[in-house]
Amino acid sequence: MDVVRRITGSMGFKAALIAFLVLVMLIPTGLVRRVVDERADRADEAADEIVESWGGELRLAGPLLRIPCLRTDETLRRGDGGAETVERRTTAFDLWVAPTALGLEAELRSETRSRGVFGVPVFSGTIAVGGRFDAAEALAGLRGDETALLGDAELVVAIESQKGLRGIDGASWNGAPLAFKPGDAGLGLLSGGVKAAAPLGPGAAADFALTASVQGGRRVRLLPLGSSTEASLSSDWASPSFRGEYLPADRELGDGGFSAAWSVSDLSRGIPSYWRSGELSPGALDRFYFGVDFFEPLDRYALSERAAKHALLFVVVPFLTLFLLELFARRAVHPIQYLLAGVANTVFYLLLLSLSERVAFGAAYLIAASATGGLTFLYSWSTFKDIRKAWYMAPVMGLSYLYLYATLRSEDSALLFGAVGAFAAVALVMYVTRNVDWYGYGKVAPGPAARGDDGD
Repeated sequence: MDVVRRITGSMGFKAALIAFLVLVMLIPTGLVRRVVDERADRADEAADEIVESWGGELRLAGPLLRIPCLRTDETLRRGDGGAETVERRTTAFDLWVAPTALGLEAELRSETRSRGVFGVPVFSGTIAVGGRFDAAEALAGLRGDETALLGDAELVVAIESQKGLRGIDGASWNGAPLAFKPGDAGLGLLSGGVKAAAPLGPGAAADFALTASVQGGRRVRLLPLGSSTEASLSSDWASPSFRGEYLPADRELGDGGFSAAWSVSDLSRGIPSYWRSGELSPGALDRFYFGVDFFEPLDRYALSERAAKHALLFVVVPFLTLFLLELFARRAVHPIQYLLAGVANTVFYLLLLSLSERVAFGAAYLIAASATGGLTFLYSWSTFKDIRKAWYMAPVMGLSYLYLYATLRSEDSALLFGAVGAFAAVALVMYVTRNVDWYGYGKVAPGPAARGDDGD
């Protein structure tokens, strides 16, 4: 019986019990992370609904020139009497021609649209498109039995969501006005589009210009269809993320927004300068889109999720602090008291998540950390009945929450912060407990002078 009491009363046994309690706390921390994930999913659903209602993600391809063509096939047929007749059959097809020079200039204004506590960045503005078509090479490739109907040619602009196109102004074709109507004339690059009659003269070349009023959300994608494509995009959004097959050749970033410019030659892409209907498979050009995402680098749900990944750390820290206070204050702390301290620090993440949906993340973090840290300190005071001993809990929790906040705000150095913080915590505990006799109950191993050793 004395042996059992000695084992269960030793600090080594208490340390093992605390380690077991840490494992038990994995259950509520896992539930907290599930709540964070559920709210993040709900936010994504709300954001999708807002963006879809506003106009969808903006994807624009074109313009392209559609030239209707006819092919006449002749078949020689011999009748019963031996007479030969020529049977002619006409087949229609389209010749799609890309511009020889294409310029795109987008100016977009951003705003945040909300549904309840959920919000998403959206934008509206204009895209000015201009350039030149020269169909001479494409027409030269027609066979002798093929005829191009130049007077029936159409200018086609493809767009992913028709709702994202509010209107087209100042459209001209060789100086003459263009009148657009819905439909992509069978282009099939994207799910929607507009077209306008754009007859070609004998020279098979023409200049064009148009300005499209657009709106959408989250991202913009453009397709460099010209043999030479020059594109620029500017907005007041401060956190762009450039995406796609081509990155901008020049860009400027600042708190007031960004501007970026692309220059793409047909030598650096696999897009043909012209093709016949049916020759280009659906999705063949998808990988050539480029553009920008209206990126939120550290949104509240991403920050809450990253914070929840450190939940176990904020169970270990108060446990270790209480254990060290118990060790050196020589006052027993019941396992239930350890659990309550752990639960209090787990609730911090629920407070942080719920508050961040109402106020700025920094303010939510300050409120949640102050409330949880203060509660832990007061509980320690009531446990040890000595404010001088309980006071150690305040700087420990304060530094822990400050360290976590710095880790969350650092995108590139989060792993380094985490590794250094974990190493520092382990080193501190090892140093503080270096003289502990883990076989005794709250006894510190005496030094050589106390034992009367002479060093031999």
